[in-house]
Amino acid sequence: MKSHKFIDVCFRVWLWFPIVACSVNYSAMTTSQNATVAKVVDERITRALDCNKPSEYSFLEVQNPKRQHDKDLNIVVGDEVIARIELPNSKVNNFSLGSVEKTKAGFEVKIDWGGGVNHYEVEYNFRCKENNCYLYKVRRVSFSTKNPDSGDFLDIRRIKVIKIEPNLPIEKFVMSDYLR
Repeated sequence: MKSHKFIDVCFRVWLWFPIVACSVNYSAMTTSQNATVAKVVDERITRALDCNKPSEYSFLEVQNPKRQHDKDLNIVVGDEVIARIELPNSKVNNFSLGSVEKTKAGFEVKIDWGGGVNHYEVEYNFRCKENNCYLYKVRRVSFSTKNPDSGDFLDIRRIKVIKIEPNLPIEKFVMSDYLR
């Protein structure tokens, strides 16, 4: 009976170890979403991003430690978080992170949000250069309803493409600035 308890304790410790390790690593992050704050990513970590090896970085959606019900999107190299994008869940009606996919130039983040007679789909395009990621284009598709009483919802579609010049470093990117 004692061996079952010992195995149970070992198993529980084994299950919780990755969660605790990630929490400790995450709490030590120093990146910022505030566009007025200077670049705060540790240079050692920035150099770890090799734009010629996109297979070495990945994306991880995690709980935001400062905002109880919201999440962040972390860009990770090995076990180091090199950038963080705050997702605006509590501020934006029906916000959803659709996908994050690597592209030839870097990566794209697709989100959607809205409700009622308005819906929005936004695609953020980042390129990897000089060992960092930069926002270079935002594509926004908005759907609205001309006459809600007609029963024909979201019948108006508008597309707007915004080219970001100069390209915006990821540590200065604030997603909610580009939602509408």
